[in-house]
Amino acid sequence: MVDPRIYRALVVLIAFAVIVFGFSLESQPGGVSTTLAPGQFFGSTYDTAMGLAKAYANRTPGSPSDNALAQHVEAELKGITGFRVSTQEFTADTASGQQVLTNVSATRAGLSGGEIVVVAHRDSVPHAGRAVADMTGTAVLLDLARALSGESLTQSVLLVSTSGQVGAAGATELAHSLSSQPVDAVIVLGDLGGARHRNPVVVSWSGSDQLAPPLLRNTLARYVRVEAGINTPQTGLAGQFVRLAFPFSVTELSPFIESGIPAVLLSVSGDTLTPAGTASVPGTSNQVANLGSAVLQTVNALDQAAPVASPSSYLLIDGKVVPLWAVRLLVLALILPVAATAVDALARTRRRGHSILRWLGWVLCGALPFLIALAALLVARVTNLFSAMPPGAIGARVVPVTGGDLAVLIGVLVLVVLGFLVLRPLGLRAIASAYGPTGRRAGGAESPAADAAAVALTVVMCLVALALWVLNPFAALFLIPALHLWLWLAQPGVRSRRWAVLVMTLLAVLPALLVVIYYANAYGLTPPGLLWSGALMIAGGAMPVAMAACWALALGCLASALVIAVRSVHSAASAAQAPVTVRGPASYAGPGSLGGTKSALRR
Repeated sequence: MVDPRIYRALVVLIAFAVIVFGFSLESQPGGVSTTLAPGQFFGSTYDTAMGLAKAYANRTPGSPSDNALAQHVEAELKGITGFRVSTQEFTADTASGQQVLTNVSATRAGLSGGEIVVVAHRDSVPHAGRAVADMTGTAVLLDLARALSGESLTQSVLLVSTSGQVGAAGATELAHSLSSQPVDAVIVLGDLGGARHRNPVVVSWSGSDQLAPPLLRNTLARYVRVEAGINTPQTGLAGQFVRLAFPFSVTELSPFIESGIPAVLLSVSGDTLTPAGTASVPGTSNQVANLGSAVLQTVNALDQAAPVASPSSYLLIDGKVVPLWAVRLLVLALILPVAATAVDALARTRRRGHSILRWLGWVLCGALPFLIALAALLVARVTNLFSAMPPGAIGARVVPVTGGDLAVLIGVLVLVVLGFLVLRPLGLRAIASAYGPTGRRAGGAESPAADAAAVALTVVMCLVALALWVLNPFAALFLIPALHLWLWLAQPGVRSRRWAVLVMTLLAVLPALLVVIYYANAYGLTPPGLLWSGALMIAGGAMPVAMAACWALALGCLASALVIAVRSVHSAASAAQAPVTVRGPASYAGPGSLGGTKSALRR
């Protein structure tokens, strides 16, 4: 059914795309420098953080302690010369459910229309060592205001104290308000007091395939290295692909990047919300002061520099930048050989009298349970069935699962099971009634392990891969192994190899399994934790519906591929065990056995 000649002819496109990919590397911009000395403004910052953490304990989002701290920050900023202070109250979904939150803003006007924003959360969630760690950003923010009050700035500076760090509720509200303003850069402050450093300390990852501009990241990383002696090594290529293909960010950086605002995060805890060690060991005070100086130096450097570029998608290889168009070209070149071969196989299938619509419906019936589960989670979003649905992704053990949440999750899993046990058979019967019990319009028994089913599977996989290529080419790259392996399920000779076809089917799932292991290790997520985080990402809106639908279809294709593989193994085993019931030679000895023309069915 599959013509290997078409496949081999188009593989040359991959070689061409690899060459172009290699020549697309560009030098990334270095950090912007400044001639201003930082001064000694952060010597008591750590003591301020300790005092605030002790005075305002149990600072869950929207709690009386959180609101009291907001009033304290507002009063402190009003007492600093040159700043105009305002507050914004809004209702948002947080880790503690829907709450009324307050963002406190202080603006120092500059001479031009640009604006540099520094953001720090002030709330905290129960976790060992987080009370002080979550307060270090706020303490630096207050001392930064005092340091900037005596400077003449070209651009305006906006300092914002937010709440709702888990799920980034406050940052999301701020990003929406800034999206229509000329913001040059945003610096998000996280944990600055951890005893250990979890790289990357300067974070550029977001909840999408967009990253912080290299100029902004390199500028902050430069002063973190100069002032605090902390290096920020580059993430490996495999890690970059995983991060960009399956965006998952629990920090407050994501809302700004996703709104098209150039932003970067500074946190010694990296892109997690778990403090990197206790914040009360010797040397922490100096570290907080040094990181505060690094932020001041970065603000001064950006104030004198040209506007920073918008967030974009790119890869870093040995310090060089690979632009998005080169990645798109490479992924498209990897898809085209399979797509062209599938189109030819589709034509062969129709010439043999098979109804391709029947088998396309058969494949889509395998995706029906996952699409229903997705619809159920979207209904949970509209009806607020979950106790908490923060707008951003969450990490491990930060949003407790209530009895109602557990009931909803179990209900979604039950829908998946019922989809396979009830809805899928109903769909198959409906297709059989429309096209007959076989893949032909009349006569001839046919199994789902036949050529037409595998061709339909490849066609659907190509369409899903192309849709993902449009949405996120890095995500489409993880479907490439399945595309190239499952294509050969349409070859009877391949399906007859019993267990090899099952191994080939499961091997295509290996990239997705490695992604799960990567994130489980990075964020300490257990399998139930991954399920809970994924459900909240869909219900809270952190994962786009179109992307979720593509992955639901991909899971349906996996189910169909497993059916084809299992039935192929069973058919091959049955054929091997069938007794010989004819007289004469056990092997074929008829016309053409000594050589002849190839079957016309191959044309």
